[in-house]
Amino acid sequence: MDQNQRRARAISMRQGKELPHIRTAHDSSAQSTSYFIQSRPAPGEPWQQASGVPFSWEFRDTALDRLADRRRMQPSWEHRLMRRTTTVTEQPEPEENQR
Repeated sequence: MDQNQRRARAISMRQGKELPHIRTAHDSSAQSTSYFIQSRPAPGEPWQQASGVPFSWEFRDTALDRLADRRRMQPSWEHRLMRRTTTVTEQPEPEENQR
């Protein structure tokens, strides 16, 4: 949301207008999912994000391909695919809490 959109939204809120475009956690468009790899050298060791892979992937198929590559590169280690779901909720803040 750019600065002009924020201003328009604030003006609408002050005037008591309905904001139909507010996304909530129930709106599927407000969620994003990404995948990343965790590895560990042996059972009982802590899982950690794989070195050399500081990023994540939006698509599961791509992440599974990278997981297979990692398993071929380090066959003695354990590797697992992790999913991160981020939910964004936007809602007006009550006036008494604003400065």
